[in-house]
Amino acid sequence: MIQLGDLSQALSGVGVSPGDTVLLQSDLMRCGPINIKVLSREDILEFYLKELQSYLGAEGTLVVLTAYGDYLRYGKAYDKKESPSLSGVFSEYVRTRPGAVRSAHPVLSLTAIGAKAREICDGDHFDGFGYASPWGRIHRLNAKLVTLGYGIAPHGMTFLHYLENLYGVPYQYNKYADFPVLDDGEIIPGVFTTPVRYLDFGIDYDQTRFKQRLVDKDLARVLSFGRGVILGTDCDSVVAEGCKALAEDRYTFLVQPPAFREGEIPYDLVHHKK
Repeated sequence: MIQLGDLSQALSGVGVSPGDTVLLQSDLMRCGPINIKVLSREDILEFYLKELQSYLGAEGTLVVLTAYGDYLRYGKAYDKKESPSLSGVFSEYVRTRPGAVRSAHPVLSLTAIGAKAREICDGDHFDGFGYASPWGRIHRLNAKLVTLGYGIAPHGMTFLHYLENLYGVPYQYNKYADFPVLDDGEIIPGVFTTPVRYLDFGIDYDQTRFKQRLVDKDLARVLSFGRGVILGTDCDSVVAEGCKALAEDRYTFLVQPPAFREGEIPYDLVHHKK
């Protein structure tokens, strides 16, 4: 059973220090019960947030994924203040806390709380994983990347999609967000785009091999946490090693290479015939 102080000890064990900027992705159900008198789900979420903020301190910043891909797929209007996230209960809890700052992108938003929250998430930025996006900003800050509960699982490290966009992979294209993007009811002018994978062609993500590569090269640390696993690394290590992996295999983050078909995009883009 998880005790008060266990999370702080685990964060220290995977390389996170007070004052750090941390992008956390979590599946708390994997971690098991906590040793507090629980009255509601809010009590559990508050337990985790309080310990995270206490450990990171006044100079630290917690960042969570607050994405909602349905907007791009179904053309719904998106309001960065009001629209909920589908990135897990803890991320949605952080999004709604006083002082939290959510980024404007209608699909790939991040929410930050702490010293660098506005530096990371404030202002306009129009490409989901572009230079000006919060993902580019946390890269330049060399934020720590922590997956809580997931550990070495096929998913849970969305930063790898930023790396795919940065490096360039042949199974993604930019999609235009053809719907209103709002901030508290006011339209944000501009053209929002995001890289998305081609549908079909057997394109399935699997981050397991790359996470294990990070661990094997001592670029990431993994510890047990409750019934789950916590993994910690940093943006610079992931980008440097990820670029090496992609140079060896452009499909290193996929289960297998895509089954592109002649006469259909993206086959035409990579096997152009006159």
